Amino acid sequence: MTIVRFDDAPVFDLSGVRIRGFASPARGATETMTYRVELAGGQRVPDHTHDHEEVSQLLSGRWTVTIDGEDSQLRAGDTAVIPAGVVHASSTPKGEEAVILTSMPV
Repeated sequence: MTIVRFDDAPVFDLSGVRIRGFASPARGATETMTYRVELAGGQRVPDHTHDHEEVSQLLSGRWTVTIDGEDSQLRAGDTAVIPAGVVHASSTPKGEEAVILTSMPV
């Protein structure tokens, strides 16, 4: 069993988006990755796809998820389930931050 302490989890910057890695193959997980995404106000994660599903829960803030061109406004506690191969993006309104917990297969 592996315990990843919050303060020990590595932090990455992806074009200004802060990502803190929790579960991954480098930290003992063999099937699932889990990470925390912090979006500052007015930030946008551009359109992209994955070859696997992505499940993301909004922990705090305001967050817009665009899935196949359709925008959905999420509130804290809401979860977006994004199927494999579907184009998606996300953003926050100016002045509003969002903290998101995301899981997906390795």
